Amino acid sequence: MNTFPKYALAECERRWRVDPRRTEWVASLPFREIDDLYLRGTRLRLRRVRSAEGVVFKLGKKYGKAPDGAEPITNIYLTEAEYAALSQLPGYAVSKRRYAVGEGALDIYQGPVPAAIFEREFASAADAAACAAPPFAIEEVTDMPEYCGFALAVAATQRR
Repeated sequence: MNTFPKYALAECERRWRVDPRRTEWVASLPFREIDDLYLRGTRLRLRRVRSAEGVVFKLGKKYGKAPDGAEPITNIYLTEAEYAALSQLPGYAVSKRRYAVGEGALDIYQGPVPAAIFEREFASAADAAACAAPPFAIEEVTDMPEYCGFALAVAATQRR
């Protein structure tokens, strides 16, 4: 049994790399624009999400994966003023468009690092293990740190 920090929820997901040059099929789907700022020297992520429904601001923390693959995560929702204040802190920024695709989401990263990552969340590690890769995936990157959001933000910030 996992012991998570108070108020944290378990996030159990798998991620696959997709060829960003072959994602034109999502162009007509609704999307959310997401701007992430991974605060330097912390495990904190500041996020702004823009969609047809409006704008949401939040601060999240991932605690690292448990042995069963689940990762505790905590989010708090912010006002625009709180977001603006925290966005002045040093960090690594990356922007992406998130498209709902089937039971998952396809993130197409904007800017100098061309990347497309499909991710899907599961109720349990057993459910995650039983899931087949989507047909449009190139390779699974769930356990490849170079394809996590933080690493892509670092790469994007260094190439600006």
